[in-house]
Amino acid sequence: MSEIIVAGAGHAGLVAAMKIANAGHKVIVYEKNKREDCGLDQWDCFAEHAMEYAEICFPESYRAENNQITFVPLDEDAPSLTMPESRNDKTLKVHRKEFLNRLIDMCIDAGVEFEFGTRVISPVILGSRVVGIETDKGIFYADMVIDSCGVESPLRSKLPDFMMIENDYKKLDVLNTYRATFDRLMDKPQPVNRYNVILKDDGVKGLSWVVTEKNEVDILIARFDSFSDDDFNETMKMLRNLYPHIGLKKCSGGEVTPIPVRQPLAVLVADGYAAAGDSAFMTYAVKGSGIAYSLMAGTMLAETVINDTEGLYNCDSLWEYERRFFKEIGFDACRIAIMKNCLPYITAKEISDMFKNGLITSQELEYFANIDFQTAVKTKIIQLIKDKIRVLNGNPEFRAKLLGIIVWLGRFSVLEPAFPNRYNREDVIRWKNKYNDFFDSIRKPIE
Repeated sequence: MSEIIVAGAGHAGLVAAMKIANAGHKVIVYEKNKREDCGLDQWDCFAEHAMEYAEICFPESYRAENNQITFVPLDEDAPSLTMPESRNDKTLKVHRKEFLNRLIDMCIDAGVEFEFGTRVISPVILGSRVVGIETDKGIFYADMVIDSCGVESPLRSKLPDFMMIENDYKKLDVLNTYRATFDRLMDKPQPVNRYNVILKDDGVKGLSWVVTEKNEVDILIARFDSFSDDDFNETMKMLRNLYPHIGLKKCSGGEVTPIPVRQPLAVLVADGYAAAGDSAFMTYAVKGSGIAYSLMAGTMLAETVINDTEGLYNCDSLWEYERRFFKEIGFDACRIAIMKNCLPYITAKEISDMFKNGLITSQELEYFANIDFQTAVKTKIIQLIKDKIRVLNGNPEFRAKLLGIIVWLGRFSVLEPAFPNRYNREDVIRWKNKYNDFFDSIRKPIE
């Protein structure tokens, strides 16, 4: 029996903890928050298949209708575009705090121990291996440490360079996100569409949304830059002018949290260490802000740990987790990350012009909504851009941006075969350098 430490009660770490404990190992989770403070006070949707993958049963109350998103452009003369309901993914809707506590209960039933209110400070390293964690309550040793501390992980940020795991993130890797619900004013004009993504803040790198629920209105304001109280108040004023049914009474939420929107780490594992979930930047902002990927990654990691019957937990044995992650979901996550680079790259005015000039239509949104999203990004989006780019001769700057996106996707398809299926340090160094150099290069025209 091995002893495994899970640092942080994130979704991926909890799934891994539960499965590893069920296999007979001793697992202890160290979490900085008290149990009642774990999880965000907000609702999120994600695809049902992630729960099936993790073999987690769920109540029927989790089932939800797929969201039909309406994009609202800057120019009032440009039409809004509404995506049809996807026919492929069955959707679940969970309250993050409730769902996280359900995972904690499942872990406890499996025999996992918890140390709540314990702040993780740094990894403990002996030679080339992570052998434990330092916390505000002392140092604790284990055969392996799973990093589930989140985007600002104090473990990842303090790993030595020879472990090849990126310590920090860059400015455009994270969206600073405000999320809250406000009372819904039924005596005010109601929006035609329930779920509206607002693309009206020209010159601002970010977006907002307004989602009308039965009794409340769900508000999100996301910025790559930090935003002041004045910025927040101006954005709320703009949203209330557009949607007067947004009340003044805040019902829930109100926190600003960093949400990673970048590609996953190039290297996820070291001797005695593996990163998962937000600690490894495993986000799928299209649905669930990383919940789906985290449930799947936690399952892959647990199965890799369980299959290491000799208890080595080193780069050689843990690489199977990384291989599975990239082959099953990681490369698709990278393509989505490339498309998310368009958010700070293409201005709200340019998006408005695309809507007005028919460069993007409801028919195309319907087509992309009803095929697998990852497949669309991988195989279909390049042809769409090529088809549309012919009409942009009068706008050379915007045309150059779209050509740049085609080049990005093409270059990434060449990069993919460089991934090493087995751990060899020289091969992993080459992979890491090519991978990080590629994403640094597509960031330069944006920054």
